[in-house]
Amino acid sequence: MGNNTLARVMGVNVPKKWTEFRDTFTPSYHRWKAHPPLRDWWVYLIIYVPDNQLIGSCGYKGEPDANGMVEIGYEIMPSHRLKGLGTETARGLLDHALKQSAVRRVIAHTLAEENASAHILEKLGFAQTEDVNDPEDGQLWRWEIVKK
Repeated sequence: MGNNTLARVMGVNVPKKWTEFRDTFTPSYHRWKAHPPLRDWWVYLIIYVPDNQLIGSCGYKGEPDANGMVEIGYEIMPSHRLKGLGTETARGLLDHALKQSAVRRVIAHTLAEENASAHILEKLGFAQTEDVNDPEDGQLWRWEIVKK
Protein backbone atom coordinates (compact mmCIF):
# COMPACT_ATOMS: atom_id res chain seq x y z
CA MET A 1 0.00 0.00 0.00
CA GLY A 2 1.44 3.36 -1.01
CA ASN A 3 1.53 6.48 1.14
CA ASN A 4 -1.32 8.14 -0.80
CA THR A 5 -3.59 5.13 -0.30
CA LEU A 6 -2.59 4.91 3.35
CA ALA A 7 -3.36 8.60 3.85
CA ARG A 8 -6.77 8.23 2.20
CA VAL A 9 -7.72 5.06 4.12
CA MET A 10 -6.57 6.41 7.49
CA GLY A 11 -7.55 10.04 6.97
CA VAL A 12 -4.16 11.32 8.12
CA ASN A 13 -1.16 13.10 6.65
CA VAL A 14 1.48 10.56 5.59
CA PRO A 15 4.99 11.90 5.01
CA LYS A 16 7.22 10.21 2.42
CA LYS A 17 9.70 8.87 4.97
CA TRP A 18 7.57 7.99 7.98
CA THR A 19 9.20 4.56 8.49
CA GLU A 20 12.58 2.91 8.21
CA PHE A 21 10.98 -0.55 8.17
CA ARG A 22 8.62 -0.52 5.18
CA ASP A 23 9.75 -4.00 4.09
CA THR A 24 8.44 -5.58 7.32
CA PHE A 25 4.77 -4.66 6.88
CA THR A 26 3.80 -7.03 4.06
CA PRO A 27 5.29 -10.18 5.66
CA SER A 28 3.72 -9.21 9.00
CA TYR A 29 0.33 -8.75 7.32
CA HIS A 30 0.53 -12.18 5.69
CA ARG A 31 1.42 -13.79 9.04
CA TRP A 32 -1.55 -12.03 10.66
CA LYS A 33 -3.94 -13.13 7.89
CA ALA A 34 -2.77 -16.74 8.26
CA HIS A 35 -3.06 -16.64 12.07
CA PRO A 36 -5.72 -14.09 13.23
CA PRO A 37 -4.91 -14.43 16.98
CA LEU A 38 -1.75 -12.46 16.14
CA ARG A 39 -3.84 -9.29 15.86
CA ASP A 40 -2.96 -8.32 19.46
CA TRP A 41 0.72 -8.97 18.74
CA TRP A 42 1.08 -7.15 15.44
CA VAL A 43 2.17 -3.75 14.19
CA TYR A 44 0.48 -0.49 15.12
CA LEU A 45 0.81 2.85 13.36
CA ILE A 46 1.50 5.94 15.45
CA ILE A 47 -0.54 9.06 14.70
CA TYR A 48 0.52 12.37 16.23
CA VAL A 49 -2.91 13.90 16.82
CA PRO A 50 -1.92 17.62 16.91
CA ASP A 51 -0.61 17.31 13.33
CA ASN A 52 -2.97 14.47 12.26
CA GLN A 53 0.21 12.87 10.94
CA LEU A 54 1.58 9.33 10.76
CA ILE A 55 4.91 9.52 12.59
CA GLY A 56 6.02 5.93 13.07
CA SER A 57 5.15 2.38 13.96
CA CYS A 58 5.40 0.06 16.89
CA GLY A 59 4.42 -3.40 17.92
CA TYR A 60 5.48 -6.87 18.82
CA LYS A 61 7.67 -9.32 16.95
CA GLY A 62 5.06 -12.03 17.28
CA GLU A 63 2.94 -13.43 20.07
CA PRO A 64 4.42 -14.56 23.42
CA ASP A 65 6.50 -17.71 23.09
CA ALA A 66 6.14 -20.87 25.21
CA ASN A 67 8.23 -19.23 27.96
CA GLY A 68 6.00 -16.16 28.09
CA MET A 69 8.46 -13.88 26.33
CA VAL A 70 7.43 -11.19 23.84
CA GLU A 71 9.59 -8.62 22.05
CA ILE A 72 8.65 -4.98 21.46
CA GLY A 73 9.89 -2.58 18.82
CA TYR A 74 9.09 1.03 17.96
CA GLU A 75 10.17 3.91 15.76
CA ILE A 76 9.39 7.62 15.70
CA MET A 77 10.34 9.66 12.65
CA PRO A 78 13.17 12.15 13.34
CA SER A 79 11.00 15.29 13.16
CA HIS A 80 8.94 14.08 16.15
CA ARG A 81 11.69 12.76 18.40
CA LEU A 82 12.65 14.34 21.74
CA LYS A 83 8.99 14.96 22.60
CA GLY A 84 8.45 11.92 24.83
CA LEU A 85 6.58 10.06 22.10
CA GLY A 86 9.05 7.14 22.02
CA THR A 87 8.68 6.70 25.77
CA GLU A 88 4.89 6.93 25.54
CA THR A 89 4.87 4.35 22.75
CA ALA A 90 7.20 1.89 24.48
CA ARG A 91 5.26 2.29 27.75
CA GLY A 92 1.99 1.49 25.95
CA LEU A 93 3.47 -1.66 24.43
CA LEU A 94 4.96 -2.72 27.76
CA ASP A 95 1.76 -2.07 29.73
CA HIS A 96 -0.36 -3.98 27.20
CA ALA A 97 2.03 -6.94 27.22
CA LEU A 98 2.31 -7.17 31.00
CA LYS A 99 -1.50 -7.21 31.38
CA GLN A 100 -1.66 -10.44 29.37
CA SER A 101 -1.57 -13.63 31.43
CA ALA A 102 0.62 -15.39 28.82
CA VAL A 103 3.41 -12.80 29.20
CA ARG A 104 6.11 -13.21 31.83
CA ARG A 105 8.96 -11.29 30.19
CA VAL A 106 9.21 -8.43 27.70
CA ILE A 107 12.40 -7.89 25.71
CA ALA A 108 13.72 -5.31 23.26
CA HIS A 109 16.94 -4.83 21.30
CA THR A 110 18.89 -1.65 20.59
CA LEU A 111 22.12 -0.92 18.81
CA ALA A 112 25.03 -1.63 21.16
CA GLU A 113 25.55 2.01 22.11
CA GLU A 114 24.14 4.70 24.33
CA ASN A 115 21.20 6.08 22.36
CA ALA A 116 17.64 7.36 22.77
CA SER A 117 16.09 3.88 22.68
CA ALA A 118 18.46 2.62 25.36
CA HIS A 119 17.51 5.58 27.58
CA ILE A 120 13.81 4.95 26.99
CA LEU A 121 14.13 1.30 27.99
CA GLU A 122 16.18 2.18 31.09
CA LYS A 123 13.56 4.77 32.09
CA LEU A 124 10.83 2.11 31.82
CA GLY A 125 12.71 -0.32 34.06
CA PHE A 126 14.30 -2.62 31.49
CA ALA A 127 17.73 -4.06 32.30
CA GLN A 128 20.42 -4.64 29.72
CA THR A 129 21.03 -8.38 29.89
CA GLU A 130 23.39 -9.40 27.10
CA ASP A 131 25.19 -8.50 23.89
CA VAL A 132 23.82 -10.09 20.74
CA ASN A 133 25.49 -10.42 17.34
CA ASP A 134 22.66 -10.14 14.82
CA PRO A 135 23.52 -11.21 11.27
CA GLU A 136 21.57 -8.27 9.77
CA ASP A 137 22.01 -5.52 12.37
CA GLY A 138 25.41 -6.32 13.89
CA GLN A 139 26.08 -5.82 17.60
CA LEU A 140 22.93 -5.27 19.67
CA TRP A 141 22.07 -4.98 23.32
CA ARG A 142 19.24 -7.11 24.65
CA TRP A 143 16.97 -5.50 27.24
CA GLU A 144 14.49 -7.32 29.48
CA ILE A 145 11.84 -6.65 32.06
CA VAL A 146 10.24 -9.47 34.05
CA LYS A 147 6.64 -9.40 35.26
CA LYS A 148 6.46 -9.15 39.04
